[in-house]
Amino acid sequence: MTLIGILIALGLERVLGHVPGWGRPVLFLGMVRALHRVLPGSFWRSPLLPPLLVLPPTLLAWWLPQQIENPILQLCVSAAVLLLCLGPRDLAEDISELLGARAAGDQERAGQLARALQRGPEPGETHRSLLGALFIQSHEKLFGVLLWYFVGDAAGAVAYRLVSRLPRFLGETAADAPAQHAADWLHSIMAWVPARVTAALYGLAGSLDDAMKEWRKLASLSLHAWRNQTWALLAEVSCASLRIEEQGGGEVVPGSLDAALQEVLRMQWRALLILLAFFAFFATGSIR
Repeated sequence: MTLIGILIALGLERVLGHVPGWGRPVLFLGMVRALHRVLPGSFWRSPLLPPLLVLPPTLLAWWLPQQIENPILQLCVSAAVLLLCLGPRDLAEDISELLGARAAGDQERAGQLARALQRGPEPGETHRSLLGALFIQSHEKLFGVLLWYFVGDAAGAVAYRLVSRLPRFLGETAADAPAQHAADWLHSIMAWVPARVTAALYGLAGSLDDAMKEWRKLASLSLHAWRNQTWALLAEVSCASLRIEEQGGGEVVPGSLDAALQEVLRMQWRALLILLAFFAFFATGSIR
């Protein structure tokens, strides 16, 4: 049933992606901004803020399906929750918009879109790049949510969606406060395993030898920097996997930024198919 819910949500996201305004983080931002107006300022600096904001919606997402006796209706509710947790915005839509701005020669717009895509967890100065940021965004918008949904159903998807969005909001309203540091820690803890699974999926979808070589190199980083290591590994291992297979069977690095952006989308699609195959295997217990 979990796999069916994932397929329903992915199919609906593909259809609804053409609807103007779909995918914008209206629910999350609306909820947090409403609370920001009524709760005291000291609350928004407290390290207890992240769990207090994440726990109630997560418990609701766990409790609500349990109250539905009809399994078909329960599946639909669970898939609807997953659909709301995917994104915000589809990575393919963002990359297509960036490619369109570059093709039209609109450098200002292309720069704005590139900077927007680079927001979020930063693996550190030495590992930051547009392509690396795209792989991180792919994990945050899609793979991280799907993996937590497969483990914890709708509650897992809600928890990761909230945890992944909270550090950015607190960075704008309570920068360097204990609440933001607690949110970063919570996000990094929940992303530690899924980010590595996503990096492995991109390795399988691209050049696995290059991915493993980069993985071994990054494994030597200090354990004290484990949070940055997670994002550096996701960005650099995925970028190392970025190869295009020629007709003769050889592999080459994409020759231009536009070609690399298009290859990122193709790799995301291949990695998603691999993940769904693993989900199907674990859901059925066989490969038949």
